Amino acid sequence: MGAALFYTAVVILLYSYVGYPLLLSVLAAFKNMQLNTVQAEWPFVTIIIAAYNEEAVIASKIKNTLASDYPPERIQLIVAAQGSTDGTVAIASSFPAVLVLQSNERKGKSAAVNEAVEKAVHEFIVVTDANTLLTVQTIKTLVVKLNDAATGAVAGEKKVMDAKGTNISGEGLYWRYESWLKKQETKFYTVVGAAGELFAFKKELFVPIPVQAITDDFFLSLAINMQGKKVVYAADAVSTEVASLSLHDEWKRKLRIAAGGIQSLFLVKKALNPFRYPLLSFQFFSHRVLRWLFCGPALIILLLSNAMLLLANEGIFFYSFFLMQLLFYVFALAGYVLSKQKQSFFLFTVPFYIVFMHAAMMAGLVRYFTTGQSVLWEKAQR
Repeated sequence: MGAALFYTAVVILLYSYVGYPLLLSVLAAFKNMQLNTVQAEWPFVTIIIAAYNEEAVIASKIKNTLASDYPPERIQLIVAAQGSTDGTVAIASSFPAVLVLQSNERKGKSAAVNEAVEKAVHEFIVVTDANTLLTVQTIKTLVVKLNDAATGAVAGEKKVMDAKGTNISGEGLYWRYESWLKKQETKFYTVVGAAGELFAFKKELFVPIPVQAITDDFFLSLAINMQGKKVVYAADAVSTEVASLSLHDEWKRKLRIAAGGIQSLFLVKKALNPFRYPLLSFQFFSHRVLRWLFCGPALIILLLSNAMLLLANEGIFFYSFFLMQLLFYVFALAGYVLSKQKQSFFLFTVPFYIVFMHAAMMAGLVRYFTTGQSVLWEKAQR
């Protein structure tokens, strides 16, 4: 039994983080993906900035968006600031080119995006968060890829910087891996889930997001997939944000995302039907379901079953593997200490971030099925 648990955990973890990406890269090599990206003229675009109590960054975000090399006369800019109680609305309203949506009631990002899409007058829509900055060519890059008939949405590239402005934090390294995986998914068929920091889609494919949805971006991207359209990845459409200032803030953010992932399994469960969505269901299960439900427990099972086999004196292999696991967690502990001191070192930070991420996933799973996760987000300080 110990050996069965051990090898099951190994297979789950290896397939999820190594096998699936490699399998995609092999399968994608046999596909000839060509996007029709001929651009006669730049279409009109609505850009929606989700902003709840973002007075510290909203001015710089608007200026950054307006500084895009996209023709300004072809942009409608909306700031969805519903429920904000600080100076966000006043600051955003000081820009003549901005349509500000406000209300006293705070319903969450999903409701805010729904209302903003209703006010959008253009077919192409870009949703971006207030605490991210875009490169000047980002909007054009998104639009070029979105102009393909088979494409329903485009996922941008997310870069997370540390306090020094370098992309070397644990979170940043994780997103580098995720970016590579999205490239393989795009070549194979579709990206499964897009980060809400930067997401473009066609208005005709928009499905109103359930107001209780915690991860609005994931729901919408899967809803577009289920209409037979692809979500493609644009590596050159870049949004940049600073990593959370504290582990406590990052833990709250990760916990909310994890709970939202579990909720998504129920909101878009039809996407797991292999008879109706053969390629999408394969990717959805391999990339998301395994991570959200199985990889965290697999790490615990791997350690405990390895200890059982060690006590049963099953051989040098299990002894060596157990030592490697212990070393991994020692490195993770060192990474935790460095993170508390706002420092990082690759050898320690990566193991710590892996443990931290999976612990949040398991805690989010427990939270969703017990106390529940509110749709109203708590901002992480950055």
